[in-house]
Formats: sequence, C-alpha cells, structure tokens
Amino acid sequence: MDRLKKTLLDAEESPQVDDKVVVVGLSIATCLNRAAEYFNRDLTMLDYEILERGKRSLFSKSPYRIMVSLLPASSAYADLEEFSMKIGAGDRLLSDELERFVEPKHRDGSVAVRIYLSGVFIVVQPAVGNGRPATVEDCTRRLEQRGIQSYNMRHIEQAIKDQSGEMIKVAEFQPRPEHDSNCRVEITPDEMKAYVTITAPKKGGRDLQVGDIVSALKAHGVVIGFKEDEIAAALNEDRYMQDILAAEGVPAKHGRDAYIDFKVKVKREMELREDEQGKVDFKELHLVENVVVGQILAEKMPAEKGTAGKSLFNRILPARDGKDVDLKPGKNTILSQDGMKLSAEINGQVVLSGTRLSVEPIYRVAGDVGPKSGNVMFLGSVHVGGSVLDNYEVKAAGNVEVRGSVQKAKIEGEGDIIIQSGIMGRDEAVVESTGGSVIAKFIQSAKILAAQDITVQESILHSHVEAGNEIVCSGRRAQIVGGVIRATKEVRARIIGSQAYTATQITVGTDPRILHQYEDLTRMVTETDTELKEKQREKSTLETRQKNDPETFGAEQVRRLKEAAEAIGTLTEKSKELKAEKEKLETYMEEMASEGKVVVEKEIFPGVIINIRNASYEVTERLTGVVFSYHEGHIKIGKPDRPGAGRRR
Repeated sequence: MDRLKKTLLDAEESPQVDDKVVVVGLSIATCLNRAAEYFNRDLTMLDYEILERGKRSLFSKSPYRIMVSLLPASSAYADLEEFSMKIGAGDRLLSDELERFVEPKHRDGSVAVRIYLSGVFIVVQPAVGNGRPATVEDCTRRLEQRGIQSYNMRHIEQAIKDQSGEMIKVAEFQPRPEHDSNCRVEITPDEMKAYVTITAPKKGGRDLQVGDIVSALKAHGVVIGFKEDEIAAALNEDRYMQDILAAEGVPAKHGRDAYIDFKVKVKREMELREDEQGKVDFKELHLVENVVVGQILAEKMPAEKGTAGKSLFNRILPARDGKDVDLKPGKNTILSQDGMKLSAEINGQVVLSGTRLSVEPIYRVAGDVGPKSGNVMFLGSVHVGGSVLDNYEVKAAGNVEVRGSVQKAKIEGEGDIIIQSGIMGRDEAVVESTGGSVIAKFIQSAKILAAQDITVQESILHSHVEAGNEIVCSGRRAQIVGGVIRATKEVRARIIGSQAYTATQITVGTDPRILHQYEDLTRMVTETDTELKEKQREKSTLETRQKNDPETFGAEQVRRLKEAAEAIGTLTEKSKELKAEKEKLETYMEEMASEGKVVVEKEIFPGVIINIRNASYEVTERLTGVVFSYHEGHIKIGKPDRPGAGRRR
C-alpha cells in the first residue's frame, strides 16, 4: 500500500484542455454529457449558455447549440488523473473512495457562490499544503460566471483574508426567476421513496435551499421521512441532474417468528484437519454430542410483535406478527412448565429426529462386530471400537460410529453413520442412514444411502451412492470414479471421472427416494397400459367373434367378454390414477431441479454423464473448474463462485 501511495502521489499532472467548447445535441442533457466526456469532468464541474435553442415538431427536429465551460474548481487529486487513465481506472480512481487509501498532501483553495433570496454569498475554502490559496480574482470571476456584476469588494477581501469556509454575503439578490434552479420530484409506486432531480441555475439564477426541496416534496403530498441532511449535502456538492433520495418512508417490520435455539450440536459436520503430508487424524472429529442429566438441550425463543410502518403519505403499513412454534420433547428429555426449555433426563447422546430432540443411551462394542459380538440390534446409538467384519449387521435407532472400517457388512441407522477408516464393500456392503448423514474416509464398491448428506474425505470408487441433500468429497485427493451417484441438491468433488474414461453417472436435482418412487410409478404405468391393451385386444376379438359367429359363442366366451370389460374399466381407472400421481411427482421434481448442481473444483474427464431432472449431458472433453446446473430444460456449464477454492466441511 505504501508503494501504491508513492506511485499515485508522484504521478505527473494531467494535460490541460480548453475551458470552453460548443456542443450540439437534441437536448441540453445530451450536450452536457458530451461536454463532460470531452472535458473528462463530472457534470457538476460544468457551466453552460444556450446559443441556439432546439425545437421539436411532429415531422422534424432541430438540435440545441450550447456553449459549455469549466467551472474553476480544483480537484483534491488532480495530480492523479494521468496515472488513473494510464491504468484504465478512469474516474473510479479519482472518486471519493480514494480517501480511504491516499490523503492529499496538496489542494488548492476554492470559491463557491450561492444565490439565495436573502442575498448573494461566497464560501472560501482554504488551501491544503502547497496548494494555491483562493484570491479576490477567483471570487470576482466566480461571481461574474454566476451573472453577478455588482458586489461588495470589501466583504470579498475579508472573506479571502479569513478563508473560514463560512458563507459571507457580498451582494443583494436580484430576482431572475427564469434563471433559477428548480427540482423535479418522483415518488416510487410503493410510496416509500421520493427522489428529486435538481437543475443547475443559469446566470443570476437563485440556488435552491433545503426548505425549497422540502416544500416541493410537500406539494407532492409527502408528509414524513424528509432526509434534510442528504438534501443539504447534495445542494452543497452541486449534484445536478442526479437522482437524490430526499425522503423515505418507514417500512413495516414484520415480527420475527419463534424459533428453537439448540444449545447442543444437532448437525454432524466433519471437521477434518490435514497436515503437510495430507494426513488426517480421525481421532479428533468431535462428531458425537454427549449430554448429561439436567443439561439444557434447547430453548424456545418467543415470536416478536410486528411494527407497523408508514408511507411517505403517512399511510399505515401493517406488519405481521411472528408465528409461534412448539418446543416438543423427545425421548429421555424434560420440557419445562412454561414450555420454553428442554433438558436431558439421562446421560447419553443427542439425536434429532424430525423436530424432536431425544437423548439416546449408547451401546458400546469394545472391539470388532464379529464372532464374539454377533449381530448388533439396539434401540439407541451404537459405538463400535473396531471394525464391522464380513457378513455381520449393525442396526440402531440412533447414531452408529465405527472406529475401524466396514467390510462386506450391513449397517443401518436412523441417525448419522460415521465410518472413521472407510468402507471396502466388495460390491456387497450396504450402509443406510434413514434420517441422518453418512461420513467416511473413503467408499469403494459399496451401496451407500443417506437421508441427508454423504461426506467423504478421500474418494468414492465404483459405488452406488445416494443422498437426500448433498454428496461432498472434500479432501486433497477427493475424487469420484465410476458407479452411480445421486443427490437432491449438490454433488461436489475435486475430480470426477478418470483418465481411463471410466463410466460415471451423476444425477442431481431430485431426491433419490422420489426418483425411486418415480421410476416405480413409470414401471407400473407401463405394466398397467400393457395389460390394458391386452384386455382391449381380447375384448375386441371376442366381440368380433360374437358378431360374426353368434351360434358358437357360448357361455364361457360370454363370461370372458364380461371379465375383459370389467378388467378394462379397472385398469383404465388404475392407469389414470398412476399417471396423475406421476404427473405430481414430475411437477415436484421440476421445482427441485433448480437447486441441483454438480461442482467440479479441479477437473472432470470424459465418460461422465450428468443428469439434472430431464436433461442429460455427456462429458466428451476434459474440463477444469466447472459447475453443471439446470436451466430451461438444458444443462448449463459455468464456473464455481470461487474458482479453485475447496470447501471445508
């Protein structure tokens, strides 16, 4: 930053341009904008005189012709203009925001003229550093530019002597109403904001004051919310032909809904820390939330009352009161008498099921789940100190934590399932969390299902993985190769696919459970329609035979014809119901599709197929740092919000 300051402050002065120019345009505003571009100055630094007034008629237009001149005002950063243009920053570098970085060492004194009903005033600002002080000639020139020919020279000399920045009266006001500054008021349709646009006074014309702006607002019906400080600042800074927020209503403040403040961690998030070699200490995960008797688990924060607002016209804007919510006790918890606090009744582990907090006791297996322990089934949480060996099962009503690995085994839990070493399934391991998330170091040749998230530190290889929310590979070597990957909202990994073009199918935008239901409905519709066509064909055949050979059409054929007709009616109704249910699911899946995306932080290889709702994209070339999302029936490819940045879990 010091080097930037020195470079900026040592830059050469910008080249000078003539201080007058004749401009032609269809309107005064067009002319002024062209002149501002020519002078490379703000509109507030320009003065003008109309040489030829433009005209407009139904069939022709004649342009304005005006003389535009520079007002003699010094810039605090005039010595930075050339440098600004060289680096392509333009006026942005010379904006007021530069004061955050560079304080000007030198600034010329300045003179401003204000013409009010009470008289003509000048404001002399002192110079800074080695800047040139304002002179009497500056004052007289500014007065003459404003059309003031007669003034009190003694007062001017005193103002130059004092240079106090205060207004000094130097002449009496001479009315020239056609040259006065004026303002236009615009009020937003919601009646909450009023903007004014101030025009610059012509020679001898009066400047507006805050009271004039307020009166104009009141004339438009505004009765509250006047922003007099902002109006005064705009007038002092000569912010002409700009929209200035001059009044603002009071918006209604809706009451905050009641909510539950959980005092314990209810969502399991993997906090993995890698060392320089990329190794992770899985002993320090802090994933299990244990509580003791009497510990406060959650507290209800009551709903708040809404505060009514007011429009600029003092119209009352009603506010909504916050909605209430119940704090519901779960198993092994105690709700206070006022219904505001929930505490633990036993020592154990916290489990969030739906909207209820429960405290589950923990069943601990010191070693492996194997011959010594047998299968484990427990109505609570299970902690396995070793691994889950081949052909054994663990079923729990709460969380499952395995300190070792999972082999060709089956694990099912209603809460979170945490596999600290990883899953090596050999195509027969099944891990399913019906209400929580699955967290593992790696997944290989396994089937993993989770109602919430699936978080993997290293890789997902040749597996069938489904999550109701997100699937994330977050480590340095995180990759997804082969298999079927499905998630409702997002699939994220550093690398997807491989240089061997391994077939990998990724589906997002639809809850896998809904997708299974949709696939079942599709199959049922197909089967029902096929059976319906067979019955219709049978009925048609029997009716033709009955018509052409009634003598041989016996009781058995009559029975079959009746049964076919009844079956057609039943199957038609069934097909109609299934298709209606399928249509509902399609609508729901279409709404969910907008949230689905696949984020590739590093690279993705050919052989990967991306499915989002009813759109499909096959990767045919190697891509780096991309995001696949759904847009109007197609898959759009974009860039991550923060390219190259990993996401910590």
